[in-house]
Amino acid sequence: MKNEQGNALITVLLISLIFTILGLSIIASAIGGAKRTETRESDIDLTYSSIKVLENMTADLSHSLSALDLEDYMNYDQKKVESGYNTRLHSILEDVLEESRAENAAQLECLNIIDISEGSEVPIDPAVSCGKQLSFDHADYAIETEADFTRVLDLVLVTNNPQETEGEISRTIKKRIILSPLPSFLKYAVGSESDEEDSGLFLNGSPNIVGNTYANRLYIDEDAHYEVDGGTEKTHGTPMPSLMGDLYSSSSHLLDIVKDEDNFYKGDIPPLKHDSQFFNIDYDKTFRQSLRDMLKDTEISPSVADEGISFKEKLRSEISALPVRAYEITEDGFVKVIEGQSSPLSTLGENITPTAGSYIIDSSEQGLYISDDFKIYGNLVVMSTQNPITFGGKLIVEGDLYLTSYQNLTLMENVYVTGKTYILNLNGKLDLEKQVISADSIMAESHEGAKLKAKGDILTGESLTIQPSNTSIEISENIIAANGFTVKGENSDAGQEDDAVKFDSVVYAGGKASISNANILGLSKDGEEQQIILMAKNDLMITRIDEFNNYDETDEDKKPYLPENDSKIKPLKGFFYTEENAVLYGVGSLFYINGGIFAKENLTINAIRGEVGSNINNLPTLTQEGKFSRFVVKYDQDVLLKRIELLPLAEQLQIFSDELLVE
Repeated sequence: MKNEQGNALITVLLISLIFTILGLSIIASAIGGAKRTETRESDIDLTYSSIKVLENMTADLSHSLSALDLEDYMNYDQKKVESGYNTRLHSILEDVLEESRAENAAQLECLNIIDISEGSEVPIDPAVSCGKQLSFDHADYAIETEADFTRVLDLVLVTNNPQETEGEISRTIKKRIILSPLPSFLKYAVGSESDEEDSGLFLNGSPNIVGNTYANRLYIDEDAHYEVDGGTEKTHGTPMPSLMGDLYSSSSHLLDIVKDEDNFYKGDIPPLKHDSQFFNIDYDKTFRQSLRDMLKDTEISPSVADEGISFKEKLRSEISALPVRAYEITEDGFVKVIEGQSSPLSTLGENITPTAGSYIIDSSEQGLYISDDFKIYGNLVVMSTQNPITFGGKLIVEGDLYLTSYQNLTLMENVYVTGKTYILNLNGKLDLEKQVISADSIMAESHEGAKLKAKGDILTGESLTIQPSNTSIEISENIIAANGFTVKGENSDAGQEDDAVKFDSVVYAGGKASISNANILGLSKDGEEQQIILMAKNDLMITRIDEFNNYDETDEDKKPYLPENDSKIKPLKGFFYTEENAVLYGVGSLFYINGGIFAKENLTINAIRGEVGSNINNLPTLTQEGKFSRFVVKYDQDVLLKRIELLPLAEQLQIFSDELLVE
């Protein structure tokens, strides 16, 4: 009996012990869970507050940079940055760094700024090493800091948890920023600066914008607008626009728009931000400075860029006064006189007909090499009919110039023309190795099987028209047209667009700019694809691009809804800016811009989604959601890192926020 009682007591004690241990375990687990929750909350709070440190640091830097006037450090003659710039910038970065350290000492284990502009890491404070290697540490930048204001910086922060009882909490946070002197319109995929009522950015239908957008006034319409033959405007229902980036504004007018998810594709509202600096260009001042820069390597006085004179007449006068060593017009020489009216030279419907009495250089009997500088008083026609022609010296024409190639035609030095210039590449190669300067308009035309390459700057006192016909024209330097700028392909193309112009150029148009029926591509340079940066004083029109064509695959996949690696559609490579208005239609046309588009006043984009038929009456009537937009802009950030001559510079550096990484 006593043994049974003893066993029962042991059993009770054992059970009590088990429950006691179990209870303590539950309590310990609860305490540990609460502790882990508290630690996790502290981790989140610490990470968030550390990111805010870097954001505040960026804002402080932006304010400090306003005192750094870039005009004080630019040597325009030698095209380089004065040495004092690096010293002044380094001092600003040191001050911002020390101020941020002092304000946030409790939560910082380490804070530094790393300059990676030239590919290697150069800390602003070399005595401090911050953080472990993160995934974007090895970016390959190669900025020429002696000639370029641009800098790439990493703001690096390592956290320090002030609550020691919560254990060690450490995060390394890096924010990459780009300091750029370029005008603000190059920071955005799409934008309008205007803050006037009934003006600004108009998104009609469903364009897809991959990159940041800038607008002080934004208007969204669920219908895309388009025009039919005769100019009648119609509308077509679509989904809403998709903005795959941040929406920046310097006003409060956009607040109501971003509150409503029905205004955006699939209800995806873009973040609205007000912390972006915006510095636009003084177009007239920039135009004149760029003109002076272009003329430095010519015999033309930069004074033609001065205000208060007729640019065209001054340019004509300068060309007429150019000295020359040799010119030859003799009965037995290679220059003949056209006795009667010649037939038109262009096959694209242009009335390009040299007048009777014009001089002609014709290679029908033998090839010609003209080694000396050469000047003609009167109109000149150069025709490489049966054999090549090469001008080894300068060519100066007091009159109109017609360059017509059936065989190879090469001009090795600058070409100066007081009148109009016609460049007609009908066959063979036509190479312009140096600058072409014409006081009047320039027209360049190239045909299938022919190769036209302009390797020097192009300057015209009037307008420039470029016409590719089933071929591509290459332009590898800059262009200034005092009036209009036009690129015009054939409108009879069926299927894939095969009229193209390849650019590595900055283009200033003093009047309107127009691009139609042609691809705008980038020339390859040092293994990188370049682009056009077009700035028009008046309206910009881009129309009939890949008209009634469709992507190989029309169904979109995941964000950012881009038709990558399409075999038929080539993106327009460039940035397009107008001081006035631009109206673009991605309805029958198929726009894919790799770069950006910006208007100082009104920018209107119309777009539908999906496939279209062979004419404007065959628009998709079924649901368009899930289909690629017919107007896509994909921002090209590389423009911020390139030193592009002839681009306008802002008065101060602007900050472009790139990647933010937390580990």
